[in-house]
Amino acid sequence: MPAEELSPHNRIKIVVDRGLCIGSGDCVDSAPNVFELDSEDKARVIDPDGDPTDLVVDAAMNCPITAVFVEGEDGPIYP
Repeated sequence: MPAEELSPHNRIKIVVDRGLCIGSGDCVDSAPNVFELDSEDKARVIDPDGDPTDLVVDAAMNCPITAVFVEGEDGPIYP
């Protein structure tokens, strides 16, 4: 993965599959400075460096349908 695609601080890339997202908000509860629900009640990333990486990974793990993907410098972190 090209370095420019990674966030400057956490060095991660977060992708939300909006087709899968059901708007449970679990990611927002886990990492509120990284995720928000938009006007369609779908999760979106507002700041990949808003919370520590471990909270971002927890947020991805808490998604009931695995719609949040986290990648790092060495490839996929979750799932």
